[in-house]
Amino acid sequence: MTLTFEDFSLGRFGTFGPRHVSRDEIIAFASEFDPQPMHLDEAVAKHTMLRGLAGSGWHLCSLMMRMMFDGYIGRTASLGSPGVD
Repeated sequence: MTLTFEDFSLGRFGTFGPRHVSRDEIIAFASEFDPQPMHLDEAVAKHTMLRGLAGSGWHLCSLMMRMMFDGYIGRTASLGSPGVD
């Protein structure tokens, strides 16, 4: 079913997930896109405020975008933002 603008009512909430993120996924993403010590090295990460390996915020954003696409964006009639050449 294709969703159109009228299908999205004010205050509508969607449910996405859950999505488990493994240690290996955190390190693989960080190695390629956000190579900071708290994302790559558990020994270093133990001395941060989170006291352990932390996933990159960019990783979270990419996972959330994938979940939103799977949840509803992939079924919408929208062609994106109008007025951009």
